[in-house]
Amino acid sequence: MKKYLLIIFCIIAFWGCNKDEHDTPRNEDNLKTVLMYLVADNNISYDLYSNIVSVEKGLQYATTPGEFVFYWDGGTGDRKVSSTPILFKYTVDGKGGVSERIVLKNYADQNSCSQEVVEMVLNDTKKLAPAKSYGLIMGSHATGWLPANTSRTRSFGDDNGQHMEIPVLTKALIESDLYFDYILMDACLMSQIEVVYELRNTTDYLIVSPAEVLSQGFPYENITKHLLSHENKEKVAISIAQEYIQFYKNQTYKWATIAVVKTSELDAFASCTRSVFNQYSDRMDIFNSSLLNFLQRDCGYARSSLSNSTYDFCRVLDTITDSTIPAYWLEQLNKVVIFKDYVNEYFIVNINPVFYSGIGCYLPNSSFTKWNAYYQNMEWYKAAGLNNYW
Repeated sequence: MKKYLLIIFCIIAFWGCNKDEHDTPRNEDNLKTVLMYLVADNNISYDLYSNIVSVEKGLQYATTPGEFVFYWDGGTGDRKVSSTPILFKYTVDGKGGVSERIVLKNYADQNSCSQEVVEMVLNDTKKLAPAKSYGLIMGSHATGWLPANTSRTRSFGDDNGQHMEIPVLTKALIESDLYFDYILMDACLMSQIEVVYELRNTTDYLIVSPAEVLSQGFPYENITKHLLSHENKEKVAISIAQEYIQFYKNQTYKWATIAVVKTSELDAFASCTRSVFNQYSDRMDIFNSSLLNFLQRDCGYARSSLSNSTYDFCRVLDTITDSTIPAYWLEQLNKVVIFKDYVNEYFIVNINPVFYSGIGCYLPNSSFTKWNAYYQNMEWYKAAGLNNYW
């Protein structure tokens, strides 16, 4: 009798172990997890929700297996996904198969623009959707390197009036101990040297726009297959950018700017830029209000209350060097910005086709004392030797 009881016990125990493994699938074979971090408690909530729908449509076209994770904070008034912040995922097999939505975690109301929350969500993603490599998409309002100020600038994100400055975002990414194949910033004005230099130790490639991103955002149905791809990381990043431009070429409002930044080349770029500034140190004080306003009209990537916050970097160097930009600087720029393009039939800001570099930079303006003071906190300020002049 004891013998039969022992056999029955072993069968039950064996069935129980297999049941647990079935209910909670192991993820050792998951090669890629993509996290889409959406701060949507603001006036583009509907557009960000539409991005989720677009990804859901695109998952079936993935040709490699992986997991796509969403963090959604649409505020208590937006119940399209959840009335409180939520983390959920889809698993794809790379053959057209897509799982049902799997809720990973529900959160209480929280500030999704805080370092603590970003870190927590990244750590939850790493724990609940582990993979051999990761991609990150961050979607919300943004104003680039500028300090967070509810009356004028957002830096990154808008969670019911709460914002996150770029150094804080960078710290959250680094503290999470997650490193990304790419970070796609579905947000305005993020291809600025001050922003990408700050983020250089968090990812291999940044997919970013130097000017505004229309509220429709990226064409996720078309690019989800690239986002989950296990192919060469550089090829993936460029493919995403190419799809983005092609999409807007076919829209009613034909407007988009994009760049792919290779972060491993940014320190060398800082060194090259510092050398140019040293070589032309006698011209570093030429940027009076008149010249800055000219640059704003000619190649300023921001507009309205953000005017004069970022200009095309190549155009700025052309001005400093009196149209004799050193070849070594241009060569290094092309190693940093490995892809750039734009479509400009629906006017938003002036794009100078001769100098379009896909990346912007700030020049201190006597009219913006608060901006100038904050600018000194950016790592680029010292790395490029700007502290010697401004």
